[in-house]
Amino acid sequence: MTVLSKFTSTTTAVDALDTLNGMLPSGKFTATPTGFRTSSSIATYLAPTTPTAFAPVTGLPASQIIVDTGDLHQTMHGFGGALTESSCYVLTQYCSPAQRKAILKQTFGTDGFSTARICIGSSDFTPRPASGYYTYADDWDGVDTTLPTFTIQKDLEYVVPVLREALAVNPQLKFIAAPWTPLAKMKTSGTIYGGTPSFVGTATNYTAYATYFVKFLQAYRSLGIPVWAITVQNEPMYVGTGYPGCYWSGAQLATFIGSYLAPALAAAGLNGVRILTGDVNWNEAVVQGSDTVTVPYADAAAGPVLAGSAWHGYDTTTGYEPFDQVKHSAAGKEVHFTEYCNVSRGSTNAADMAVMFGNLAIGSIRAGAQSITLWNLFLDTNGLPTPSTTNTKPVAAISTDGNATVTRLSGYAMLAHLALACKPGAKRCRSTTFSTGQNGTDVMSVAFVNPDGSVGVVLYNGSPSTRVVSLVDAQTALCSFVSIAAGEAQTITYSGLSASAAAFATGTIAAPGPVTGLSASSGNGNATLTWTAPTSTDAAGIAGYLIQRGTVSGQATRTVGSAGPNATSFSDIDAAVGTAYFYTVSAIGAGGLSTGNPQASVTVTASAPGAPVIAVAAGNAQNTVSLTQPAAANGAAVSRYDLYRSTSAGGEGTTPFVSNVTFPYTDASLTNGTAYYYTASATNSIGTGSQSTEKSGTPSATLAKPGPGLLVSDDVGAGNPTAQNSIPTAGWSNTSFTFSPSTSTVTAHNTVAGPDGSTLDGSTIRFNSPNASSGYASVECATSANASGAAVTGSVYLRGKVGGERIQIQLASGSHSPVATTQLTLTTNWAKYSIAGSPPAGARAILALGAAPTTVADVSFDAAWANML
Repeated sequence: MTVLSKFTSTTTAVDALDTLNGMLPSGKFTATPTGFRTSSSIATYLAPTTPTAFAPVTGLPASQIIVDTGDLHQTMHGFGGALTESSCYVLTQYCSPAQRKAILKQTFGTDGFSTARICIGSSDFTPRPASGYYTYADDWDGVDTTLPTFTIQKDLEYVVPVLREALAVNPQLKFIAAPWTPLAKMKTSGTIYGGTPSFVGTATNYTAYATYFVKFLQAYRSLGIPVWAITVQNEPMYVGTGYPGCYWSGAQLATFIGSYLAPALAAAGLNGVRILTGDVNWNEAVVQGSDTVTVPYADAAAGPVLAGSAWHGYDTTTGYEPFDQVKHSAAGKEVHFTEYCNVSRGSTNAADMAVMFGNLAIGSIRAGAQSITLWNLFLDTNGLPTPSTTNTKPVAAISTDGNATVTRLSGYAMLAHLALACKPGAKRCRSTTFSTGQNGTDVMSVAFVNPDGSVGVVLYNGSPSTRVVSLVDAQTALCSFVSIAAGEAQTITYSGLSASAAAFATGTIAAPGPVTGLSASSGNGNATLTWTAPTSTDAAGIAGYLIQRGTVSGQATRTVGSAGPNATSFSDIDAAVGTAYFYTVSAIGAGGLSTGNPQASVTVTASAPGAPVIAVAAGNAQNTVSLTQPAAANGAAVSRYDLYRSTSAGGEGTTPFVSNVTFPYTDASLTNGTAYYYTASATNSIGTGSQSTEKSGTPSATLAKPGPGLLVSDDVGAGNPTAQNSIPTAGWSNTSFTFSPSTSTVTAHNTVAGPDGSTLDGSTIRFNSPNASSGYASVECATSANASGAAVTGSVYLRGKVGGERIQIQLASGSHSPVATTQLTLTTNWAKYSIAGSPPAGARAILALGAAPTTVADVSFDAAWANML
């Protein structure tokens, strides 16, 4: 069976628009592979490369990317960016008609972009002032559900003309529409922006808002702009004080979608428009105690009418979180990635490339995403216009000098690479990857089979050095060598590949024999496999192992991981407790995968939690114990932590000093000068785990105030920019506070007593913005240039104003690029918090304090005595 026939036989109900194959120029796919590369700096952009012809070979490099076009996954719908009002303004105000048409032709024609997100009313990116944020019925009386004053007149100024021109270039362009705010009278605040409003779920509001969507879709359709998909609310878990937003719970979304929106669309003949729930950051699906994805899915009325979910990529705490999409996925539901932009204009192109390719192009699609649409397709070179300051980067920047010069950034490069490899209607196929995410340190991949049978593979090298990988077609056992530089992205395309069409190299291509002695066991909530390596007659030896599993004997077809050439074990950390699994391990060689592989089975069981990690900060007659690393759950959720204490090392015993403790815990009324020793344990439904490594603290009436660090900047505190790179003057306590999210403010240097209780050298910080994910308040204490790249430790004393404040502390480089991040919950007592990391050689290390990413209320706390060692 040919590759094309395999694709056809496993594909059903692909939309008619998705089957069109003319999205890319012809001749891109040939039996001899074609390659294009973009360097980590983007100085080299989509330059042709010369991968070797496919051939069976004897010697293979260590990294072997197996592409199996017979193992197909989700259908792909396309890639693109948001045509916000700001994007359309830039295209109409800074470009002549001819320049604009050329830019749109390049983007939606030559470069193959096929999705565009549009705003239903105002988003935060508009050329208007904040007072100009608008909906289509600003004067709604709150009663008449027919919305008699509805109008899209303001969209006709900049947005509609650009959308029509883009459609002229690509008539199959898919528009994904989302509102930033309901009508003012539908919100608890009664305003379009300001405050922290929630949607008021009355029958009148639900009915009127369903009418609002119908009228929007009809108005756009009458102008020749069909909308492909809609979401109910952009980021229902985020509201900024100067931002048009609104909170929705999952239950409200379910009620609106199932009982009002879907019936209204059907009655208007618009039931072909996809409805997507969520539109949330991939680690923040839960808001107001209710999941905005799984709750609507489970609803009897909303679940059947939902096409799928939409996801954003901000507030990343681990450096890679696309698999949160998987946690909220449901059978038969689509997954679309609808927003992300680089949020720091100071970040390097190389760092941006790692995020775009590691997290989105590869991580998110491997996690099930079926489209990727970035934020702000075009802005000017300063990231404008927007009513407030911005630190974000667009997909591409357009100059304002009349030349309409387009600077394509990392996001554009990522989308263009994907569009080269993947046509709308393609299916992702299985491919080996050795890493994922922005912090990945090896070569990673994602691969596609297109409707015409051609194959596209996107590669990204997250390692610090040039790598040579073997790109192996699993169906023919033929191989092409690809050289890929550090931080570089490459797209390889080919079609018509068969053993008879390739030039044979010298040597054997026999596949390795099967592994022996395969066994599976359960431990710590995971499934662990062990095996004995097979012998190989090929000179290249074993290149690695492919691990697959299933829930039915003889059907271990789902790939769950891979292992290196010298590995003889693998731990499946995604296995579910209580499920019986059947595993196979296949050896990989130049001749393909081993056959006749044995099977091993195991039912995963949970165990008691692992040991947590704690830290102790001494204060005046008190110690504060914080949880720096949660205990491993080992298959059953941790239900409580217990704290143990002693005045002698190793004397904590087995009886808790505090049961069901909440961290951080302040142990007060202690004797100054006496050392106290602490351990902690975690408990789940299986039992109590082992105690943590002992930590101690000795309270003291007089705390040692650290010496001053080097002041990096003084943007807010004393209003004295000339103080940069100097030792702070007396009374500053070597701290300076800055804040930079686009719509938020911070109060700095309201003097308070420091940790010693006497010196007035602490400072109050108040974040006036909920969920200020894009900003930071910096305790700008830094080292001198870190020439060696050695590890440094920063510390700062903090206390909350009311207790329970959730903030995060970062160790960042001089460019404000995070090196390490820890989230904290403060008490009302001063406590010392530390964070360690290794900034790049030559960069200063900076402490940065910010609101925790999911904080949805003002946060006010005191800070003092920052220091860096």
